[in-house]
Amino acid sequence: MAEPKGEAFRVVHETKPEQTYRGAVVGCGRMGSTIDDEHIGMPHYPWPWAHAPAMIEARGVDLIAAADVDQAKLEDFKRRWGTEAIYTNYREMVEKEQPDIVCLTTRPDPRAEVTIGLAESGVKAIYATKPMCRTLAEADAMIDACHKHGVVLAIACHLNWYNWYTNARQVIADGVIGDLRSMICHSPSTLSNLHSHTLALFRLFAEAPAQWVFGVMDSEERAAGDSDLSGSGYIVYENGVRAIMNTQAETSGHNWTLEFIGDKGRIVSRNAHAQFELWSTHPETDNPIQCQFPNPWYPRSSMVDAIEGVCRSIEAGEELICPGEFGREALEIAIGLRESHRRGNVRVDLPLEDRNLRMG
Repeated sequence: MAEPKGEAFRVVHETKPEQTYRGAVVGCGRMGSTIDDEHIGMPHYPWPWAHAPAMIEARGVDLIAAADVDQAKLEDFKRRWGTEAIYTNYREMVEKEQPDIVCLTTRPDPRAEVTIGLAESGVKAIYATKPMCRTLAEADAMIDACHKHGVVLAIACHLNWYNWYTNARQVIADGVIGDLRSMICHSPSTLSNLHSHTLALFRLFAEAPAQWVFGVMDSEERAAGDSDLSGSGYIVYENGVRAIMNTQAETSGHNWTLEFIGDKGRIVSRNAHAQFELWSTHPETDNPIQCQFPNPWYPRSSMVDAIEGVCRSIEAGEELICPGEFGREALEIAIGLRESHRRGNVRVDLPLEDRNLRMG
């Protein structure tokens, strides 16, 4: 009779996908391959963030192929990661290599077409980077195609899988800060690109779809066009949770700070997810007290956790942490905040009727 395994072994083992899947990357540039070169000396960004090395490090998936229209990027990808099966046509790659999971890291413009093509080709899961696409109509088509063909569509807003935020959600579920009432973001970044992460994370924490928004943009000129932009906004979710976005370019003193506020306390994430604080209420005096935040026992790269999560979503038959609907909502909120500004800073109800609205 085999010796029983220890508790630590069990915890690690139970997070591993049950099977091993064939993985591929479509788009061999910054997010697909090279972004970690930029993070040397930035220890609060746990390596790896690029999809290729994350797929190599993740359990339950083997990186077997890559595709990009740029031959030079393909050759660099092959040199970096040892992937021999490289293609300039993703359809040919899928036909010949039969990947189960495809990390889709192209620029947003072709992403809808490639997602639909991958869904039609019979892959099991698509893990597409953010922002999801450019228009709401494209987002609708991506989600519809994946539903039609039984393909898991996950959006790579990988903070949703980050173990620190997983623990923060558990703190809220345990009632430590009471019922979640509001969320706040400070960060001098544009609404649709970087803050796809924030808005997808807010959707996960809110546990309800966004209902309406109100926005004030920084630039009248940029608000009149379709490019991504910064500004401030207010989001109300269907269950009454509210969020404030402050992405003004002038708020350089706030390096991506997030707050999750309950009726008994709050959780604060500072310095681009490097520092976490937990505040609760003293049971006898009702005064605010700072508590030890439950640091992850098994800290890892959020991208690695996300890719393993996508493997488990294949096995479960659905994606719950960051499905395509979360990516679409992030784009829709960003566009809705801009539409509010365009219409004279009024309330804008979601979903938006005009699905051809675009950003980026």
